[in-house]
Amino acid sequence: MDKFVRKQEGYSLIEMSIVMMLLLLFGLGIFMLAAASTSSYEALVEEKDNNENLRIASSYIVTKLRQNDRFESVEIADKGMGGKDALVIKEVLAGDLYETWIYESKGSLREATVLNGIKPSDDVSFEIADIDKMSLSFSEKSIYISVEKNGESLSDLIVTLKSEVLIYEE
Repeated sequence: MDKFVRKQEGYSLIEMSIVMMLLLLFGLGIFMLAAASTSSYEALVEEKDNNENLRIASSYIVTKLRQNDRFESVEIADKGMGGKDALVIKEVLAGDLYETWIYESKGSLREATVLNGIKPSDDVSFEIADIDKMSLSFSEKSIYISVEKNGESLSDLIVTLKSEVLIYEE
């Protein structure tokens, strides 16, 4: 009878090594899956953030243009702010002529309202959205706007005004 009953005193080293190897491979697979999903999530969040900033910038510029579509009030400062394009909107407030400058500086779309003839600086402006580049061009009554962030851009905007677009003169 003792012949048929075998004693099990424990696992052999080979069996334990195989189990440990399988656990290690399983853990490594889970880690790689988690790392891949994290990088995909970060890329998705960054893309959504870029699109949000581009939409905010585009919407802001179009709204400002439509609000100020009056005779001789919208101008383009070609290479006006630090060698970059700027949108200049003139309006009379409390009897004084003011200029609202919308421009890109240091990775953000900015707006500054100053008295006529004074060039704005980042100190007197506020940030609208994070962008890398803004390009403006125009025809007689239309402004073509291109806004970029991290190499991405929404479709270029064309805003047609009732009044003519002028070139800013210092």
